[in-house]
This record gives sequence, C-alpha cells and structure tokens, in this order.
Amino acid sequence: MASTAIETVSVAGSDMQLHTAKPDEAGKKPAMIVIQEIFGVDPHIEDVALRFAAAGYFAVAPELFHRGGVGTVIPYADTERAFSERGKLTNDDIVADLQATVEFLKSQPDVDSDKIGIVGFCFGGFVSYYSTVNIPEITAAAVFYGGGMLPRPGSPADAPRVLDLTADDVDAPMIGFWGNDDGGIPPENVAAIESTLKAKGKDYESHSYDGAGHGFFCNARGSYNEDAANDAWSKSVDFFAKHLK
Repeated sequence: MASTAIETVSVAGSDMQLHTAKPDEAGKKPAMIVIQEIFGVDPHIEDVALRFAAAGYFAVAPELFHRGGVGTVIPYADTERAFSERGKLTNDDIVADLQATVEFLKSQPDVDSDKIGIVGFCFGGFVSYYSTVNIPEITAAAVFYGGGMLPRPGSPADAPRVLDLTADDVDAPMIGFWGNDDGGIPPENVAAIESTLKAKGKDYESHSYDGAGHGFFCNARGSYNEDAANDAWSKSVDFFAKHLK
C-alpha cells in the first residue's frame, strides 16, 4: 500500500506542486523523481509514481508547468498547447525546479537522500538526462524517448546539440528506452546518444523496441505498446534496484 499527498514548494516566486506517493512501511527509502511528458502531471504520471512507491520508493512528480498555472494538464490531442507550455521553460528553469524537488526530498525524514533517482518520459526524458548533468544529488536516471538531446530530423543545421555540449558532465548511471518507429528520435539519433556517452566513459545502457513509437510506455495513448512497456518497466525496476537499493 502507498500514501499519496500533494505538497507545494516555491521556485523563483512561483508555487510548484509535488505529487507524492510513498510506501506505508516505516524507515528510510530511496527516492524517485517522476518527470511528466509534455502534457503535465496527469493520471498516467501519477500512476507511474504509485508504481514506484509500490516498488519501495518515495516517489514525487513535480508539476514543471507551474509557470502556466497550478494543475496544468493538457489533453494528448492538443500538442500545439503542449509545445507552447514546454516553450515557456528554459533549461535554467528546469534545473531550478529539479533542485527544489531534491531539496524537498532531502527534508523528508523517511527519504534516504543519498539515493535519489529520476525517470522521465518524452520531454521528461530530456529533463531526466539534463538533471544528471546539473543536479549532483541525482544518482541514477532512466530516459524514456527523451526528445531534445539531439535535434529532431529536419531541424536547422545550427540547432543546439545538447548532448554534445553536456556529455562530459554526466555523472549518474543512466538507462535509455527508445522506440524504433519514433519519427522524432530516429534510430540514428539513439545510436549517436549511445556512442557519445560510451566514448566519454559513461555508465549507460540502451534498449530499443521494434514496432514501438514515441510514447510507447503510456497506456493512455494510442502509441502504447504493451510488450515494450512491460519490458522497459522490468528493466527500469532492476536498474534502480541495482543503483539505489
């Protein structure tokens, strides 16, 4: 069983809600930060937090779109609005939000603050990656089809290559999950991410799935792929157990 609550922290004068889920058992627990897709902290993301709580983690899902209003959740079909909300966030904003989330976790008496992991999906996959560069307290990360690490196909030639600019500074072990049918993150980008991180000597493993597209883990979306999602979940649980328990 798990207990849920909504907490509030302040980030640069804005209130950010944190959706928490934690096991009822006493004692210190490793923490898991669950980062939303580009659609906000919706019921699916809350369910992922509950699943991690059931696996023994103090889970927290921060509302990174708080600058657009508390409780901002966007329908999956409204991608235009979703990208608009994403566009309001700078990388510095992301770091500030994640640092505030980490400070909240460190203040909790039942959190082992030396063991904080992060998992993110879509936009959240990028956040999960970027946090390993900028938040030293994060000690393990899972990236589900993280957009923005490398430019999408068709992007301008001068589009920023965040991976190339940051790979040297990745400290936490990382696991990546990708769909081979993801038009925004094609297999050549996935291969470039792996080769770059491995060349830098980073602790990184990568898993790709045939027949899976972007968003394959979300069972509320048409892109859901049950076999890929179940395999990725199992591998995620094993990865975090290895590094956080």
